[in-house]
Amino acid sequence: MKYLPVQEFEAVTGALNFNTPDCNVTGGCDLYTTKSTGSDKKLYKNIDKDLSSQHAALLKLGASLSPPDREHMLATSRSMQLFSHSSAFGPLSELSSRRTFAYLIATLNASHPHYDFSHVLRPGDFKRERNLKRVMANLDSILQNTRPGVEVGTSYDSSAGSDVNAQWGPHCWSLIDKEMRLNECTIFSYHPEVDPFEEDESAIWAVHYFFFNRALKRVAYLYVRVVPVISSQSPNLRPVKGGLHKRHTALESDGAKKRAKYWLGDQDAELIPPYEDDEEQLDDGLYWNRGEDGDIVQFSDDDMAEDEPIDEEDEEDEDDDDDFDMISPRRERLMSEDIAGRMEI
Repeated sequence: MKYLPVQEFEAVTGALNFNTPDCNVTGGCDLYTTKSTGSDKKLYKNIDKDLSSQHAALLKLGASLSPPDREHMLATSRSMQLFSHSSAFGPLSELSSRRTFAYLIATLNASHPHYDFSHVLRPGDFKRERNLKRVMANLDSILQNTRPGVEVGTSYDSSAGSDVNAQWGPHCWSLIDKEMRLNECTIFSYHPEVDPFEEDESAIWAVHYFFFNRALKRVAYLYVRVVPVISSQSPNLRPVKGGLHKRHTALESDGAKKRAKYWLGDQDAELIPPYEDDEEQLDDGLYWNRGEDGDIVQFSDDDMAEDEPIDEEDEEDEDDDDDFDMISPRRERLMSEDIAGRMEI
């Protein structure tokens, strides 16, 4: 894949990178041609060889079964269905479908050079997105929920340069459409069972879209990750509820089990011991008030006087309100509906 440095795309990438008091947003929009480099050709060959051998093994297995068992296998085997008709790229028994899958893997490897996605992602991890308006609305909604109080610009002034508006808006879709002809693109997204990026930080939102224009021989890769900010905003010592710490430990344990099942299988994964935190035994509800030697430092009267009493009912009500705000759908008109209409989708 050959990277295309488009100056206007800097405005798109800039709009996908910002921080708020609650979260850090990182993203980008990278444009590539499908012209193969030396490493791409080797990658395509390996992917094609691997998928072809899988298909041959499944056919051999099916031929050894009785007709009823063979029909049952065709109806229930996810792997067989990918090769017959249900892959996001079309039947993987066809070269063009395998090549499209290889294009997306090469695009990911080029955009994230620290990962090798050919050993992580499988064809079943990708999904065909058949509604451009829905894709646009989903991304718009994520970014609006991240910065709900910000007015979004509605126009783009090309004469003012790429930094005319650092916020996401319809002008960003216009810039992408100018290079990709979005209404002519085949759109894919990927949703792996184990996200390779989760090894670093857990995201509350993460989207990865690929706009593939076969006629232009181009792929635009649009991605966004929203990671919550975890920090202590007050220097005063306060008791921390043990339940929060234990819940965080449980989530880490679940993530470790998923990765173990992915790489080792269900049976071997059971042998992996649960996640244990060496500091958990110190979690007596006074998590931060320890000296360098680990002994508890008692609160003084002055410390307690500076802190106002905590009303647990009010705290729970506020948590409930926050949870409701995060899951309640927005009904107002999304900002990209007008521009999507002008694309004559």
